[in-house]
Amino acid sequence: MSETQWRPPNAELERRVLAKVTWRLMPLLMLGVFINYVDRVNIGVASVPMSEDLGLSAAAFGLAAGLFYLGYLVFEIPSNIALARFGARIWLARIMMTWGLCTIALAFTAGEWSLNILRFLVGAAEAGFYPGVLLYLSFWFPARALAKAYALFTAGIPVSLALASVVTAALLLLDGTLGWAGWRWAFLLEGIVPILLAFLMLFLLVDHPSKAKWLSPEERDYLEAQVTVRGAHATEGAGLLMRVLSSGTAWLFSVLYFSMTIGFWSITYWMPRIVGERFDIDATQAGLISSIPWVLAIAAIIISPRTSARTGDRRWHMFGGLGAAAIGLYLGAAADSPVLALIGLSLGAAGFFATIPLFWDQAAKFFAGAAAVVALAMINSLGNVSGLVGPYVLGFFEDLTGSNRVGLYIMCVFFAVAAFLSFAITRVPSRSTLARPAGG
Repeated sequence: MSETQWRPPNAELERRVLAKVTWRLMPLLMLGVFINYVDRVNIGVASVPMSEDLGLSAAAFGLAAGLFYLGYLVFEIPSNIALARFGARIWLARIMMTWGLCTIALAFTAGEWSLNILRFLVGAAEAGFYPGVLLYLSFWFPARALAKAYALFTAGIPVSLALASVVTAALLLLDGTLGWAGWRWAFLLEGIVPILLAFLMLFLLVDHPSKAKWLSPEERDYLEAQVTVRGAHATEGAGLLMRVLSSGTAWLFSVLYFSMTIGFWSITYWMPRIVGERFDIDATQAGLISSIPWVLAIAAIIISPRTSARTGDRRWHMFGGLGAAAIGLYLGAAADSPVLALIGLSLGAAGFFATIPLFWDQAAKFFAGAAAVVALAMINSLGNVSGLVGPYVLGFFEDLTGSNRVGLYIMCVFFAVAAFLSFAITRVPSRSTLARPAGG
C-alpha cells in the first residue's frame, strides 16, 4: 500500500478516475457474481427431475441444497484472509477454478450421499468470493462511493437468478442426449464456465490501484490517497479475528443478515418447485416463469440506493424493503391464485434486493481497514447459514403437511423480524475501532 498522504476530494478528478475503475473492473466482477449465483442455485431449477432420478424426498433435497452453506461457513473467513494476503487476482481465480470443478462433479452424482458431499464442497469452493469482492471494491472506491459500487455489483445477482432459471431450464431440454439426464448436462456445462473465467481473472484483474497501468500517475496517487485508510493493515492475524468475533455490532449485523437471507434462500431454491405446483406445469416451464420475480428485483436494486442517496435516508428504505418482502411472502403463502402467489414472491424478491446494497454499505463503513477483511466474511458466512436452514425447513414442512405454505409463513416472520432489526443497525456509527488494539 502506498504511503500517499490523504488529501481532500477533487470532484472532477474523482469522477474521471472512478469511471475508469468502474469500466475496467465491474464487467468482470459482475460476470463473476453472475456465474457464482448460477452455479449456486441451478439445483433449484433441476430439483424435480433430479429428485425423481435420485429418489430424494423434499426434506432431503432441501438439506442437499442447504449443505452448500455449511461448507461456505467453514471456509469463508479463512478465504477472505487469504485474499488479503495473496491478492484478489490470484485468489478469486482460485475460487472460480475450484467451484467450477466441483460443479462439474455434480453431474456425476450417484445418490443422496454423493449429492450432499458435493454440495458441501461447492460451498467450500465458493467461500470468500462475494465478501472478497466487497472487500476488493473497498480498495478501489472511497467510502462515499461504495454504496453506488456495491449496488452496481450486487445488481448482477438478480440478473443471474433470472437468467439462471432460463438457462438451466433450457439445458434440461438436453434430457436423453448421449444417454444423460438434462440436469446432469446442466451441471456439466455450467461448471465449465467459471473455469474459463478464472483465466480471465488472472490476466485482467489488478490487485490494487498502485498496480493499475491503465491509470495515470496522478490518478493512481489520488485514488490511493482516498482509500489508504480502508486498505491498511489488511493482513493482521488472529488478534483481529478475536476482536471482530467479540464485537456485539458484528453479531448484530450477522443476525440481521441471517433474518434477511433465510427467506431469500428459501424462495431461491424452492421457487421453481412452488411455481410448478401452483401453475401445474413441468420443470422447464417453471424455470422460465421463475425468472419473473428476479427481473423485478433488478429494478429494486437499482432504484433503492439512488433514492436513499438522494434523500439521505437509509432506515426507512431498509424497513420498507424488508416489510414489503414479509408482506410478499405472506401473499405467496396465502393466495390460492397462482398469479397472486407469483406476485407475492416477486414482491418478496424485490423487497429483499432493495435493502442489500444499503446493508453492505452500512457494514463496510463501520468495519474500516483491516476489520473489514474478517468482519465482512463473518457477517456473510454466519448470515448465510440461513441457506442451510431455510431450504431444509421448507422441505421438512412440505413432507409433513404436503404443502410449502407453512414454510413460506415462517420465512415471512423472519423478514418481519429483519425489518425491525434494521432500525437498530441504521443507528450504528459509521466508523469502527476494531482495526487496531486500543493504544496500538
